[in-house]
Amino acid sequence: MKTLDLKDSIGLMMKRSAKAWERATDIELTERFGLTGGKWKVITGLSIKEGITQKQLADMMFVEAPTLVPIIDRLEKEGYLTRQSDPKDRRNNLIFLTKKAKKTVDPIIDCIAKMRDIGLDKISKKDLEITKKTLTQINANAEAFIMEKGKKTEPDVWTNPQNKSQKTLVKV
Repeated sequence: MKTLDLKDSIGLMMKRSAKAWERATDIELTERFGLTGGKWKVITGLSIKEGITQKQLADMMFVEAPTLVPIIDRLEKEGYLTRQSDPKDRRNNLIFLTKKAKKTVDPIIDCIAKMRDIGLDKISKKDLEITKKTLTQINANAEAFIMEKGKKTEPDVWTNPQNKSQKTLVKV
């Protein structure tokens, strides 16, 4: 029987690094603002593009739409967002940030930037550039394979230049 070499698995390294970074950010944002991972991610996603459907938001967050229902319900109860009927399709609701949520966006982004800096500490700019180039190519290879199989790729909402947050993170 074959076994996977998990010690040298690039995919596992990427997943573990992303999850550790995400967990560290969750801890910091929960301590500072009382916002769990799901909540701050919804607020941040909507700060980039609001007035979108639950499905569009789920795509943006790399989760299934039903996963967001309880998070959206809680955020609405807490006064962070509102749902409005979609005039083009009344079966859908469009999700918008409230003033309360918009006031939290800049501090959330400041915290994310702090956690980014912690995660990238002791890594040279040269190594970061190589890493970004490598990860971009890995993504392009995987997307090409998905398209070759006739499947839809995920919408690229994060790198679309029309999507702007209130406060832009400084590029590394």
